[in-house]
Amino acid sequence: MTIERIHDRSVVPAVLPFLIVFGSLFLLIWPTVEGIVSRWLKFDESYSHGLLLLLVSALLIVRTIKRELPVSGFYPLWLVPFAVALVAYGLGDILRVQALREITVVPLILGALAILFGWRQVKAFIIPVGILFFTVPVWDYLSWTLQLITVEINRLMLGLFDIDFEVEGVFVYLVGIGAFEVAHGCSGLRYLLVGQSLAALYGELNFRCLRSRIVFFLTAVGFALLANWIRVFVIIYMGYETNMETSLIRDHDNFGWWVFAATLVPLFLIGRKLEMTHAEQSPRAERVLSVNGKSGYRRLWLGVIVISALPILLLASLPPSTGEIKPSPGSFDLSLNAERYGPLFGNRLSGWKPQMQNPDLVFVQTVFDREAVTEASGSDQHQLFVGVYSYEYQRHRAELVQYYNRLYDRDEWLPERFFDVTSPSGVPLQGVTLRRLSSGERVHLAYSYYVAGLWETDQWRAKFAQVVSFVGPRTDASLIIFGVACDECEGEAAVVDFVSDAFPPIVKQVDRQFVE
Repeated sequence: MTIERIHDRSVVPAVLPFLIVFGSLFLLIWPTVEGIVSRWLKFDESYSHGLLLLLVSALLIVRTIKRELPVSGFYPLWLVPFAVALVAYGLGDILRVQALREITVVPLILGALAILFGWRQVKAFIIPVGILFFTVPVWDYLSWTLQLITVEINRLMLGLFDIDFEVEGVFVYLVGIGAFEVAHGCSGLRYLLVGQSLAALYGELNFRCLRSRIVFFLTAVGFALLANWIRVFVIIYMGYETNMETSLIRDHDNFGWWVFAATLVPLFLIGRKLEMTHAEQSPRAERVLSVNGKSGYRRLWLGVIVISALPILLLASLPPSTGEIKPSPGSFDLSLNAERYGPLFGNRLSGWKPQMQNPDLVFVQTVFDREAVTEASGSDQHQLFVGVYSYEYQRHRAELVQYYNRLYDRDEWLPERFFDVTSPSGVPLQGVTLRRLSSGERVHLAYSYYVAGLWETDQWRAKFAQVVSFVGPRTDASLIIFGVACDECEGEAAVVDFVSDAFPPIVKQVDRQFVE
């Protein structure tokens, strides 16, 4: 099944199959690759090491080719994982899930190599190509978890000292002194990515055994996280000791990298000890590969044709991902029962409103319930909110579930309690009570996603419901949300009552808009 060593023939015939294969593959994944590179060029973010790591990857690939002298061939068994990765990429494109597309880029490259090289040879390229995975922006999803872990570690460490403090969410309050927010940049994601990249690179250059690589990699992860925990703790502690006057508060980035650099000293000492183990000092076994004749050459080009055709076919079958974005959303022709609900000025509920990007149609109204208003209470003490944010069809930067679409601003609001709400027609809604961090005010919400005629309360299920819009009669997607803010009422009961009365006519009018 193998045919020829690259060094036995001229360069062009040797590399031509790879140029064709990866040329067709990059026709498919280029928009995703372009998005990844754009994140590398933001030098103040966590992925600014991307260009450097791309250069390192290229050098490692050349080094591996010279060392291994790989033999080209056609290994059809690897078409299965390659096709699975293509399906995952296509699903990510249909669902407009950028992270799913990004996470499949490296497996697609390795899958194409596996079809041409087979497992025995492609495993030598796993690290040279795989280190690019540490430059893919999917790691942002770890940030919130890392922030919470950092807060809990510092809660434990601050508890060892005579410091009066309180922790709420990602905020650490030094009583009578000030407050620190363990924000996205304090999660330690940058140190984690750099630590993982260094560990993978060190293992590729210095280790032979898989066990040594795993031990060193996990150790690097631990030290990277430890560096961030120490950094945050020292900044908070110095803020306490200096009454928030320490220069570390303004220059915490440089300080963090010095702490991270200090943790590299014990890390590389551990790496050196692993290099001296008996398993690492044993000689490398010789590898023998057979060489086939012309039949193998024909098989190679058969593989090239198959590998090249699959991405092209997927690209041709995918629906267009772009479309016109309206400069401003249109207005829904919706209304509530005017006899019961009186309008209020404004489109916010105690300062809260959903964050929705580029909807096609919007209906937002703040009202009061005439039946709930008494002589002793004014209409401003019992406010109601109804919002409908709709997309006629979903495309890039104009879709219902995306990174920038959020029910609330996390810097201002904190979810306090979740509860279930059911409409009169049996449609489930998700209830949540939000508390404002600055004032302690509470708003009670009930919402549901209405995608292609399907109701979902979970974002991921709503995302997968987009598939229906490509095969069904409806392409619309909407967020329908109700809110209550009141001083002297049972908030959850009030929002349930509001949904029971207002939900059916609102949904009926939305259906009329998109079905008729």
